[in-house]
Amino acid sequence: MEHVLNFFKNKWTKLGFSVLSIGYGAFMIWLAWLTFSFHLVPTNPVSLFALYSLINILFGVVMVYTRRQVATQIVACLLHPCILVMLFMVFGNWFLLIPPFVVSTIVFFSSRSAEALKTILGTIYLILFIVAALAYMTLQRFGILASVFPVDLTLRNPDYAYSANNTYRLVTYTDPETKDDRNIKFYIESVGDDIKLPFLECERYINGVHVLTQRLANNPRVYWLDDTKLYIDGKVRDVSVENVPLNDEEDEFPPETGLQNI
Repeated sequence: MEHVLNFFKNKWTKLGFSVLSIGYGAFMIWLAWLTFSFHLVPTNPVSLFALYSLINILFGVVMVYTRRQVATQIVACLLHPCILVMLFMVFGNWFLLIPPFVVSTIVFFSSRSAEALKTILGTIYLILFIVAALAYMTLQRFGILASVFPVDLTLRNPDYAYSANNTYRLVTYTDPETKDDRNIKFYIESVGDDIKLPFLECERYINGVHVLTQRLANNPRVYWLDDTKLYIDGKVRDVSVENVPLNDEEDEFPPETGLQNI
C-alpha cells in the first residue's frame, strides 16, 4: 500500500497524469464543435448519460489530482469558454451541460493558479454566462434566433425522407403553432457527414442546403425520385450539383407514382 501511495505522490507521476488534462481540454473543444455542427440524437439516453458522466468524473479526478501541474492549471482556465458555446447551441439540454460545468468549476477553483487570475477569470465567466443565458432567452422570446443561427433545431421534424440509396435526407422545420401564417422549410443534408457514437447519432446540419420555404397550409408535394433528384411541387432538382435551378417536369413525374412523400 505504501508503494502505491508513494507512486501517486511522485512528482513525475503527477506530471505524466497531467497530460490527460490536455485530453479533457481537447474533449471539451470537440464537444463544443459537435453541438455547433450536429443535431444530437440519443439512441439510449440512460446509457449515454451514464457514460458521459463517467468520462467527466474520471477526467475531473485526474485534474484535481494534478491541480498543481502547469498543464492542468492552463486547461482549467480555458474550459468554461467551451461550455459557453455549448450553452448557446444546446440551451435547455441540461444533461449535456451540467456534468462538464460541474467538473470544470471544481477543477477551476481547486487548481493552484494565482488567486488573482482565478478571481478575474471567474468574474468574467460568471458575467458571460449570465449575459449569454439572458441573450438566448430574449432572442428566443422575440423570434430572432432564426436570423442568428442557420436553423432552430427545436423546430426540426424527426421524420426524414431519405433518397433511394440513403445518400441524402430531406429535413423539415415547421414554425411553432403560436405563430400566424406558419411556414415549413425544407433542407437537404448529406448522410455521409454524420457521425455515429456509442448511444448517440450526430446528424450534421450545419452544411444543409435550403431548397424550399412554403406556407404550411399549402401542403407542398416534395419527395425523392431517385438518389439525387428531388421532386418539389412540379419541379425537379438534382441535389448532387450545387445551385442547380429547378426544372419543370411535372408531367413526367406525377404525384400518384407512389414515391416517398414528406
